[in-house]
Amino acid sequence: MRSIFGVLVTALLVVGCTGSTSSAAPAASAPAPAASASGAGAFGGAVQFKYHGQAATTTVDAVADGTSVSGTAVTQIGSGTHTVQLGCAAQSGDMWAVGGKTEKSNVEGGRAGDWSAVIMKLGSPAKIGIWVSEDASTASDCDAWLKAVDLPTLDLTGFETVESGTLTPPAGLVP
Repeated sequence: MRSIFGVLVTALLVVGCTGSTSSAAPAASAPAPAASASGAGAFGGAVQFKYHGQAATTTVDAVADGTSVSGTAVTQIGSGTHTVQLGCAAQSGDMWAVGGKTEKSNVEGGRAGDWSAVIMKLGSPAKIGIWVSEDASTASDCDAWLKAVDLPTLDLTGFETVESGTLTPPAGLVP
């Protein structure tokens, strides 16, 4: 069952994504190397937003080389923290996303080992959505899972307005 962090609420549960239903367990992967806040291919940043009146922050610290993405995305809401080891990125029009496997989570619906994504809608104001949890068996790899999310079809009513900060997408994403 898909668990969506509150910023995407039930909008994604209704619209959802229709990923493959592979029954094979995904291959284990080595931990992603630590990302650098500077240097070639570095991207990310931090944004603040409100989730049901609570202060929330998402921080992305990652690198991309055109063929791979590594680093982390950490979302904090109140006392809850959701940490994702990034492994893929996608863009469609004015929306971009980074995704990967949940490393650890104590937010509602978050489960270690599940797919998760940070989704940004560019514009004024910018919007953010956090896809907290989708069973890892729905896709064989990160790129396949994130592609199945189908960014252009997401209902933005569950996204939250970015109040401050900036998240920069990886260079070279093809819309």
